[in-house]
Amino acid sequence: MSSPFSVLHVCTGNICRSPMSERILDGLTGDAVYNHGAGTSSWHEGDDMQPFSARELEDRGFEAAGHGARHLVRAHVEASDLILVATAGHLDFVRESYPEAAGKTFLVRTFGRIAADAADELPEGDVHTRGKALVALAELRLDDYEAVDLADPWGMSRDEYARIADQLEAALRPVATALEGDA
Repeated sequence: MSSPFSVLHVCTGNICRSPMSERILDGLTGDAVYNHGAGTSSWHEGDDMQPFSARELEDRGFEAAGHGARHLVRAHVEASDLILVATAGHLDFVRESYPEAAGKTFLVRTFGRIAADAADELPEGDVHTRGKALVALAELRLDDYEAVDLADPWGMSRDEYARIADQLEAALRPVATALEGDA
């Protein structure tokens, strides 16, 4: 068996959006996909995820326990095959801070649309093989897709967290399907 396909989920504080993204994709995929998250700032390092994020995950059947916010560092980037970010600002931050990661860094909502369209074109094989092919296709086709940010629900109502979780599920279900194929 090959090594797991590693997906890094990034937002600002790693307490709202990226934990939801990480845990949703983790719940949709098996052990062949390793999901982890980090924030572009260190403001909340070590903090739990926001309660509304945790409740949204739990209500949808995803694991919420055990989160501790992390600050993005080079080791996270280097250990990842795919980096999914919340906004264009995060995309710029990762690409400017880690230029070598530009080809594997995408807006999560945009990447979901690419994955939905590309799933049937991916090679047979394990998740790692399919994931690498998906990232390569996404890099080639990125300009064909609208850049779509994921709004920040920080300080907003539970309804706003639910809206963000809906958008993440819509984006990440096709990613899981593309990675795992018929597995």
